[in-house]
Amino acid sequence: MQQIGLMTYFCLSKGLVMSIFIVTFAFTLAISSKWAYSYFGLSSFEQIVYHIKVPLEGTNTQFIFGWMKKCLLPGFIFGLIFSWVPINIAKMILLLCCIYGLCQIHFFSYVFDQFKKTDFYDTYFVESEVISPEKKMNFIHIYLESMETTYATKEDGGDANEDLLPYLTKLTKDSVSFSQHEKIGGARVLTGTGWTTGGIVASTSGLPLIFSLKHKFCKDKVPFMPKVNTLGDILEKDGYNRVFMIGSDATFGGRRSYFDQHGHYDIQDTVSLKEEGILDKDYHAFWGFEDDKLFEFAKEKISDLSKSSKPFDFEMLTVDTHHPYGYQSKNCKNLFKESLSNSIYHTDENLKDFMEWLKKQDFYKDTVIVIQGDHTSMAAEYIHDTYSSNYDRRVWNTFIHSRVKPVKEKNRDFTTMDFYPTILAALGYKIKGNKLGLGTNLFSDTSTLTEKFDADFVDQEIKRNSTFYRRLM
Repeated sequence: MQQIGLMTYFCLSKGLVMSIFIVTFAFTLAISSKWAYSYFGLSSFEQIVYHIKVPLEGTNTQFIFGWMKKCLLPGFIFGLIFSWVPINIAKMILLLCCIYGLCQIHFFSYVFDQFKKTDFYDTYFVESEVISPEKKMNFIHIYLESMETTYATKEDGGDANEDLLPYLTKLTKDSVSFSQHEKIGGARVLTGTGWTTGGIVASTSGLPLIFSLKHKFCKDKVPFMPKVNTLGDILEKDGYNRVFMIGSDATFGGRRSYFDQHGHYDIQDTVSLKEEGILDKDYHAFWGFEDDKLFEFAKEKISDLSKSSKPFDFEMLTVDTHHPYGYQSKNCKNLFKESLSNSIYHTDENLKDFMEWLKKQDFYKDTVIVIQGDHTSMAAEYIHDTYSSNYDRRVWNTFIHSRVKPVKEKNRDFTTMDFYPTILAALGYKIKGNKLGLGTNLFSDTSTLTEKFDADFVDQEIKRNSTFYRRLM
């Protein structure tokens, strides 16, 4: 009898532990799916697929502690609350939580799209003849992390009650900046362009970045968009010296593969700068190093590039305004309630210092400068709590020293994919038909795809299964 009692107790204990484990896992999974869209600002399931396929070295691990507090802990509490349920009921809870989680990350709509084929790329993807200018302009391309028009004041076309970007706002007003209305506006973000690598690819190739589940994992030497001609490819062919500089590990998100395979850029990141002794080997701040250092390193590198007889293409990406809370360096002023607002304001200060330095350089007048956001912000909680939910969020853009003037600068509808031919036009390149990839030269009066069609229609079509697109990848 005693043995039977012990066995019964053991079985009950084992069942209890198993129920707690299953229910904890189930609720943690469900809560995590909702939390991830808020914390990471996920734009689509395509973004998840992409990041499964590319290297994640150098990622900021800060999110792990947030996940443990907001997902794992509540999941465990639910596990204890429902510890009394039989194993079969626990498994049912797991099934329901899985379905809920998959709905949260838009998995089912993604699967549905894979069963619907489209000829959109076949019809509208363009490989036009590009004619190089006689005089090659230098090019400085500044990607400001998550910089969107929302941060401009309401008076200037944004949705901010506080002046977070006084310098960039004035610079934009004094320069060419395309907009969907008469004030400061910008580019739409479509599926496949809503994160850093996707935004960079869109603005330099005219294509969204959408990997299928069958796509190869992007390791070293694995072709990355091998059949796509990009901005880097064109400028390399025309003899530009090319540099890509960022304050993190370029391997993360496939950025190293893209800039290496399309333009063979000199990649200046945390890895290379430490190897060169420019950055201390044990140094680490936020994703790698802060923008205060990035802009100073950029000045030094651009000064070196300017000594060559060849034109240069200098691409840089800031990081301090990265979600969820940004990074506040020792030079960042605490002027606003939200930490990310302070980071945005400090980025404006860094940009002002950098631009004022550029203006004093001999090569300044021969340099086209493009300032843009890589995508709209992923800081979902900050955006939700600080700005209006019905504001039309767009990606910031500023063009300085363009070789051509726009036919129509305002009241345009466009996406970040349109920046590709637009940048080339600003550099003086002639584009037959004013179209490249899925992008349109905004300096021309040619209609963009989102001016020709409803933007939701375009977004839906580029998500669908395309044999033509898969061949490009």
